[in-house]
Amino acid sequence: MSCGVGGLAMSKLGAVNFPRINMISLLAGALALASVFLPWWGIDASGFGSSVSSRWTLWNGPSTDSIFRGSTQPYPTLTSASPIIGALVVISGLLAIAGSFTWNIRPLIGSFILSVLTPIVYLGVVSYSVTNSCGGQSNCLSGPFGTETVFGITLNWGFQLGFYLYLFAGALTLVGLGFHRIFHKTTSTLEASQVSAGPS
Repeated sequence: MSCGVGGLAMSKLGAVNFPRINMISLLAGALALASVFLPWWGIDASGFGSSVSSRWTLWNGPSTDSIFRGSTQPYPTLTSASPIIGALVVISGLLAIAGSFTWNIRPLIGSFILSVLTPIVYLGVVSYSVTNSCGGQSNCLSGPFGTETVFGITLNWGFQLGFYLYLFAGALTLVGLGFHRIFHKTTSTLEASQVSAGPS
């Protein structure tokens, strides 16, 4: 009888040590949602004692860029695709948050898959948009990121805080996924011990 009581006490103690909410994946989901309000791509131009910067979130992609060398380089693909990327980011964030409150691991798996695929798709969209919007001009950007100095004007373009924050959220989702598996495996073992120790 004492063995059964001791096993039950250990089971309850072990269960208390593990939270019901996966705070890691919850934080990952919150960061993913926060990233949609921050710039994901932008351009800086500086020279002759002045500087100009343009930043774009997933909801206001550039239509025309006129801050470098007097060129007008349109980005229709990036502008039209950015809201779709934003929707994927929101879905992945919501899945991470939902997976924090359930024993089912599938929402976290879905969130992690999206957190891997979405930045890759965005990278491809930016690269395609910049390259194909050049139209053979000599005074346009090349590639999704880079640095260039022409006639005393330095251009810096590339990914911004929102993009990197989402990458970090994806890494956190992976950590939360591992925690989720360990937590529920340990909890299941404790409950099995509790059941087996009960009749004693």
